[in-house]
Amino acid sequence: MIKAIAVDMDGTFLNSQSTFDRPLFEKVYAQLQTKNVEFVVASGNPIYQLVERRFPKEAEGMAFVAENGVELVDRGQEIYCGRFTEEQVATLVDFFRSIPGGHLIISGRHHAFAFVDEDPIFVKRVQSHYIHMKKIQSLAEIDDQVVKFMMDVPPKETRNWMDEVINRFGDIVHPVSSGYGNMDLIIPGLDKATGLKRLLDERGWQPSQLMAFGDGQNDATMLKLAGESYAMAKSAPEAIAAAKFRCGSNDENGVLNKIIERFDMNV
Repeated sequence: MIKAIAVDMDGTFLNSQSTFDRPLFEKVYAQLQTKNVEFVVASGNPIYQLVERRFPKEAEGMAFVAENGVELVDRGQEIYCGRFTEEQVATLVDFFRSIPGGHLIISGRHHAFAFVDEDPIFVKRVQSHYIHMKKIQSLAEIDDQVVKFMMDVPPKETRNWMDEVINRFGDIVHPVSSGYGNMDLIIPGLDKATGLKRLLDERGWQPSQLMAFGDGQNDATMLKLAGESYAMAKSAPEAIAAAKFRCGSNDENGVLNKIIERFDMNV
């Protein structure tokens, strides 16, 4: 029996306009509650963005595996949150800032940070994901625990830079990609599957009781973990290989329609 449904956001639950069918979701969510099935948001976005912009009404009854697994918040309670040391931050930022054509966001538990000389077009584009943004001139101005880095690099160079990061700093940071030249750089050993395993342990549930939806390379570990997993119509090869099944398009309510079908809902 399925006890939890883990859903990636961008490219999976959200459509091409970065929105979702809220009226339909509310109907589905209400029926999931009556069936005692927990809705779990598993996203590369920070927890505050997911709570404030996506699910302000439902957050207290949900679990969030945020920042690609670096944070786990369950029904309003923080279960764990990883962090980089100040020395690690300084070392990594020096390297990331040296990448030609690269753009960097330093993501903290409560705020994100962009250097004042960062490309304003890039900052404006990612601001919807990092709504608590601060501009800084130096690392000394960071007043938060750093949990993740987000970089944009030229799309054709993403794989090469991911390999370079692993070769140089694989003991302190691990790159994952959701495509389009985007890299999230997270603490090794923490990913979406890590957060979901911890949640399952907290509940006394098994992976076979987990249903998951994703589309990106960064979703592969949770799709492998879940007993029932779906790769979206437009998915990265890693997601397709990891998932047990395929799902409809995110532009056609693929996730919600599959849940409705799977639980025989009348909405």
